[in-house]
Amino acid sequence: MNTKRLLFWFPLLGGLLCVFASPYIQNLYLLNVLNLAVISGILAVSVNLLVGYTGQLSLGHAGFYGIGAYTVALLTTKLGCPVWLSFIAAFVICSLTGLALGLPTTKLKGHFLGIATLGFGIIINVVINNWIGLTNGPMGVRDIPSPTVLGISMEYPNYFLAFAAAFLLVIVLIVHFIVNSSVGRAWRCLRKDEITAQVCGINVYGYKLLAFSISGGIAGIAGALYASFMQFVSPEAFDLNQSITIVTTTILGGAGTLFGPLLGTGILTFISEWLRDFQELRLVFYGAILVVMIVFMPQGVYPYLKSTLAKLFGSGKKRRVEGVRSDERRAH
Repeated sequence: MNTKRLLFWFPLLGGLLCVFASPYIQNLYLLNVLNLAVISGILAVSVNLLVGYTGQLSLGHAGFYGIGAYTVALLTTKLGCPVWLSFIAAFVICSLTGLALGLPTTKLKGHFLGIATLGFGIIINVVINNWIGLTNGPMGVRDIPSPTVLGISMEYPNYFLAFAAAFLLVIVLIVHFIVNSSVGRAWRCLRKDEITAQVCGINVYGYKLLAFSISGGIAGIAGALYASFMQFVSPEAFDLNQSITIVTTTILGGAGTLFGPLLGTGILTFISEWLRDFQELRLVFYGAILVVMIVFMPQGVYPYLKSTLAKLFGSGKKRRVEGVRSDERRAH
């Protein structure tokens, strides 16, 4: 098995193992951290579709996240809608919102697009905060029910971790198939050069809209999982800081790679929890570590590890080939 296949199957099998091992974890603090990390991982995968594969800067993904969470919260608590149906509604509504956002913004580039998506995220947060009759404003929505799978309630954190990890695995596989299809090739082409993509006959506008729509839908699923896990939602979970954290996670792990955003999520979660005891100095150390990592690994942690492993295995294979050739020369 070559290095590329190893780097695909090893994390995937590790994730599958985590799904089956999750119900046996009993530490409540660890379960809460892992559940939120898995949900953040799904959110990072959604951002990666735009930032990594199509080169579109999005600073408003917390808006999709919030819409997905509030869709589940309002449908289940106010209308008595089944949780699974509210999950589907969260995906559809966020996909359509992504499509609607993409219609006027996909012709923008660089920081102009970043500002436009930033405005979208702020507007959603303001609406959630001030439409008190619908969202209950800053007081949030409580008593959101958890989903039930095969008669087992997911209200227990260990079962919910298996549930969320299964969602993450399915989403990663779907994204893998999309980015390795003609759609993914078109996205990578327009990320490098939109004019060249147009000359090659690629519908740049259409493929960007598709990326916005799928990315918004996946972020909506992350929001739906968050609402079901926390059983409470309020506006501060979907503010500008959340949007910036998601983009930072994606870039740190390795934008444009399948597992880079997940690795970035794991690293930031570990650093954040490790620095919890430093209190006021926590954010200073946190920022310093991020700066150091980005300076020394500008392409991201996952591509750095991937290239290091490729060199390691490549040099070993090269030495073995040279050794065989040397033996053959001696025999002659």
